[in-house]
Amino acid sequence: MSRTPVHICVGEEHDRARALLARLAAERSDWAVLELQSCPCCTGRAELQVRLARLLREQRPARVLVGYVEPAHLAALERTLASWPLSQYLVLSRTLQVPDDAGLGPEELEAR
Repeated sequence: MSRTPVHICVGEEHDRARALLARLAAERSDWAVLELQSCPCCTGRAELQVRLARLLREQRPARVLVGYVEPAHLAALERTLASWPLSQYLVLSRTLQVPDDAGLGPEELEAR
C-alpha cells in the first residue's frame, strides 16, 4: 500500500499560509488541504486523526497539505502524523515555512 505524502505549513502569518495552501490546491485538484481547528498537541489530536482518516477515505488525495500550524506545535504534530494508525497511510514530506516558502509551486513539492 502506498502512503500519501503530507506537508505541514508552519508560520505565524496565517493569511499568507492560507493563500499558499489555496494556490497549491487550486493548481493540483488531486491535492487536499486540511485546516486544523484546534491544537494538535492534546485535545486536537483525536480530531486530527478522525478528520485525516475521513479525508483520505473520501477524497483519496495524492497529497495532503496541513494548514498553518503555530511553530511551537510542529514537533507534536509531526509525532502524531508519524504514529500509528496515521503512519500506515501517511508519510511526512517537506515542511512549508511561511513566508520563506510562499512562492513554491507543486513541482518543488513533488520532487521531494
